[in-house]
Amino acid sequence: MILARFLRKYRYALISTIILSSTSAAVTMELLANINALATTGIPNRDARPLFIGLCWLAALLLSGAASQFLLARLGSNLVAQLRTDLSERFVDLEYEKLADRKHSAFGSLIEDIANIAPLVLIAPLLAYNVLLAVLYTAYLSTVSIPLLGILLVFLCTTIVISLVLARKTRGMFDSLRQSDEKVFEYFRAISEGKKEMTLNTARASHFTSELLNPAIGQSKKFMTRVYLGWGFNEAWSTVVTYGSVFLIVYLGYAVLELPQATIIQFVIGALLFTGPINFITSTGKQVGTGTASLRHLEHVGLNPRTKAQEEKVFKIPDQKSLCGWQSIQIDSVCYEYPSDVDHSNGFGPVTLDFKCGEMVFIVGGNGSGKSTLLLLLSSLLSPKTGHVLIDGCPIGDDLVLYRSRFSGVFGDFFLFPHVLDSAGNLLSDSHIEQLLQMLNLSANVEANQGELSKLTLSTGQRKRLALLQSYAENREIYFFDEWAADQDAHFREYFYSTLLPGLKQRGKTVIAISHDDRYFHVADRIIELECGRVRSDSRT
Repeated sequence: MILARFLRKYRYALISTIILSSTSAAVTMELLANINALATTGIPNRDARPLFIGLCWLAALLLSGAASQFLLARLGSNLVAQLRTDLSERFVDLEYEKLADRKHSAFGSLIEDIANIAPLVLIAPLLAYNVLLAVLYTAYLSTVSIPLLGILLVFLCTTIVISLVLARKTRGMFDSLRQSDEKVFEYFRAISEGKKEMTLNTARASHFTSELLNPAIGQSKKFMTRVYLGWGFNEAWSTVVTYGSVFLIVYLGYAVLELPQATIIQFVIGALLFTGPINFITSTGKQVGTGTASLRHLEHVGLNPRTKAQEEKVFKIPDQKSLCGWQSIQIDSVCYEYPSDVDHSNGFGPVTLDFKCGEMVFIVGGNGSGKSTLLLLLSSLLSPKTGHVLIDGCPIGDDLVLYRSRFSGVFGDFFLFPHVLDSAGNLLSDSHIEQLLQMLNLSANVEANQGELSKLTLSTGQRKRLALLQSYAENREIYFFDEWAADQDAHFREYFYSTLLPGLKQRGKTVIAISHDDRYFHVADRIIELECGRVRSDSRT
């Protein structure tokens, strides 16, 4: 259970809150007893002691309630922070291919699911308070009139049974609501990422709004209406049952049971207070349903409950000394299919290739030929459906962190981090960063301050140079570039192919570059051409 870690960590605070809530319940009952005694017996000779006693109980109720709310506030903030930390770490730790086609799931989970899960813990002390209060009210009302208590319990039990049946029926609707919300989050993300295109093309903006965003919001609204209509009906039904039971208690108490007025008044006061905790218990079903739907959604995304070893796991940074030398990496009969490729029209493989240490390889081919997929498989960001990736004839095994630590480069959809780190995760010195900025002709645009770049909002070509700077800082064994030079001017494209890539090779690095610049194919040792996910040719220059 995703909440287990939080419950273990804050169990003493949670228990303290439950104890305080229980104390509040006991104080509330004692205050009720004093109110009933005062209402039925009156104040003899205007005695001030009942007033003093009542004020004391009110003060005790205030203190216990305030202390309970203080702990609840701290628990709530701790829970949200813990959930954000835990889910963030899980998303960072999650394999790339599990989120490759649904990156929006991370945004939705970190925002929506946390807001839904947090109340599951926060209602626990309140639930304990109301359950204990209901038990105490039942005990108290049994001393007033057992027949009237029987009438009241019949009505309230009926309400609870209906609420449980409704909760079971609405579970599927909660799941559908969460799935529809995920689609809405996907389109919210598209608003940010596609803002430039939609600003230039109002027709595109109109189509996106009318054909995609609004229908998704409408679908979410439909499920939301069903969920809240069901619980709204339940609350309305509970209100009718509450006042109906009190009405019948008064009527039957006088007409059938012929009870004295004092008994009926005393019971009615207790009954009205008794229905409060019962209504709270039944109303928590909505929060529980929403929260458990979010828990199921997280497991569906791939965030299954951690084992104890996973909870204690820290990010492992491989020691470069542990990276023994290698001679070749083999792709042996590898096939791969993306989860979104339901009709199997864009399959990759089977592909068999061998990459020698220290060579420079260019991968070429048309769009959709499998070039980027080959890079992802080679760097183990994707796992082959069939076949194997081997290093010096041995499967890369389960220690993918060590294997991946050999790679660095620039993806086609790269992301820029503001801090420049070496392979061990240490901030690079400002002087070293300045040297790299000069080498990449960026020193006039960007500065370094304690390992942090001063500016990231540059042109696409300049941003790619910053991404190249990051990979240089890591100083890994294997460099890959996914059409890196496509956004560079003619001068820097020449510099990249004629100076930077040969410089990496001279340093003993293995270079694998996706390229369409046939003018520079002579720089490579080999040219691998892909077509429709297979190797069309593999030739040396």
